[in-house]
Amino acid sequence: MMISKKDLQMWMERMLPNDRSYLAQSGSSYTKEIRSFEAIMRSFWGIFPAYGDQPQKLKTFDTVRDFIDCVEEGNLPKLSTENRQIAVELGVLGFILGRYPSSFFQLFSNKGKKELLAWLYQINEIDLPKGNWFFFLLLVNLGLKKNNSPYSQEKIDEALAIIEECYLGEGWYSDGVNRQRDYYVAFAFHFYGLLVDYCFPEEIKTRYKKRAIIFAESFKHWFDAEGRSIPFGRSLTYRFAHCSFWSALLLTEAYRETSLSVSEIKGLMEKNISDWHRRPIVLPKEQNLSIGYGYNQQLLSEDYNAPGSPMWAFKTFVVLALPEKHEFWQAISAMNIQRRDKTVQAHAGFHINHDLHQTSALSSLQCSNNPLLYHHFEKYSKFAYSSYFGFNVTRDIQGIEQFAIDSTLAVSIPGHQQYMTRGKIEKTKMYDSYGASFWHVWQEVSITTYLVPIDAANHIRIHEILTNQPLEVVEGGFPLANWNRKYNQAIIQENSCAIENEQGESIIRNLGDVRTARVIPQGPNTNIYSSEKNAVPTLTTVIEAGRTVLAAHIIGQKTKQLLPKVTFHETNNAFQLRGNVDLTINKERFAK
Repeated sequence: MMISKKDLQMWMERMLPNDRSYLAQSGSSYTKEIRSFEAIMRSFWGIFPAYGDQPQKLKTFDTVRDFIDCVEEGNLPKLSTENRQIAVELGVLGFILGRYPSSFFQLFSNKGKKELLAWLYQINEIDLPKGNWFFFLLLVNLGLKKNNSPYSQEKIDEALAIIEECYLGEGWYSDGVNRQRDYYVAFAFHFYGLLVDYCFPEEIKTRYKKRAIIFAESFKHWFDAEGRSIPFGRSLTYRFAHCSFWSALLLTEAYRETSLSVSEIKGLMEKNISDWHRRPIVLPKEQNLSIGYGYNQQLLSEDYNAPGSPMWAFKTFVVLALPEKHEFWQAISAMNIQRRDKTVQAHAGFHINHDLHQTSALSSLQCSNNPLLYHHFEKYSKFAYSSYFGFNVTRDIQGIEQFAIDSTLAVSIPGHQQYMTRGKIEKTKMYDSYGASFWHVWQEVSITTYLVPIDAANHIRIHEILTNQPLEVVEGGFPLANWNRKYNQAIIQENSCAIENEQGESIIRNLGDVRTARVIPQGPNTNIYSSEKNAVPTLTTVIEAGRTVLAAHIIGQKTKQLLPKVTFHETNNAFQLRGNVDLTINKERFAK
């Protein structure tokens, strides 16, 4: 899919649902009234950048007419702390008040305009969770201020202060008490920060643009040569919202101060959007974006994902605010962007590697402290995340075939068949050549994991396990989509398990004490990219109470390549890797 302004507008409009009957497809943690309001507002991220200067055109869209009716009939949902999910949807109104106030107000009667502005002011009465939500407070109050309507300077100052508390430095933010450094850094903190600087230059002076420019140098590494972003963290159902950072960077002209050319950004966005355009992410009857990632997959949803929620992806369409003659629309897309093959991102806890087919990230820091976040072990705590292989989601609590064993180490009390894996990471050390994390399965079982990148397709894992009881331990490599044991064969040797098909190959090779190699089949709808069955190559063993060290070489690649030779040895104070990899890893003393 080529990115012309017209084509992008047409794609956006094809993803606008035909009517609101689709809202009955599934529920969420908030009320039907809020779900309905959300479905209206999220469409505005596409509609207003495309047609914000054309009030008559705006009125042709169902969601715009629905919003006009809500305002004129006095049916706006109640703004309160109990209903604070509504605040999430007000950021786009702050953007509209800053960018398109004249045409926006033409949609309403004088009475409607007055009541709408008074209603927006009520956001100042809501208790908000610390984190990116304070940008909604900031955008709305700045929008009110710009349009000479009552606003709260106190709340503007509070929002600015809270956002500052989230800033880590070097362009990175951490989202509140959960300390996430995921896509919310890009499509929330920086996206809204750039819009603040763009819409309200006379009302406020910030450092948000400068921070986004710095962050761009890190964020470009989260995309592969095909434009796909690394699937990682919560809210993956927002899909191409990952590109909204680049859209905002273009809109504000901030890209001119990065190392990226407009052709490189266009090439990255074009590949990303083309990839999503090919995937079955729009339901054919109602025409809405489904909940899921590569396809309609409720298993991946969060409790805050309603049928209208995926339209947060529409934030990418702010690029439609650029005029037709802007150099972005005229530029020829670059084939690739300039970046290093390897990079270490300490704030994210990532060692990132690129090749022609994938970008992979070894993860040594992040975990979720939010017990309400569904499948947070899979979304944050796996050892490796690949833009090509994706990851699996657990189906049930009983049995290893129901457990998402890919890119993880799972333990169970022998005979119980209920598995636990790395969840909360208690301590982390990041080095140029590897990352180390310390974690507990439960109080009596502690594990130190060393993740050593070789390249995008190869990495080494070393686990030092201390336990007071015997444990069944299973370790998995990358999931291979469309692998079915009825039709596909595995190559199982004494110390390795390999599976392959038209999708590529996934291999796990044991480097330490003997483990049993086997294939673990995984059911349909478990992988976030493919709804077909898949499989994971694994190593299995039962360890005794005391100290055990396990080591493995993991390979996941689209096309067969010569595998690096690696040997593993342990000394009193270090682990040694030799062969194509020559590295000495000093043992961490986390447990003490």
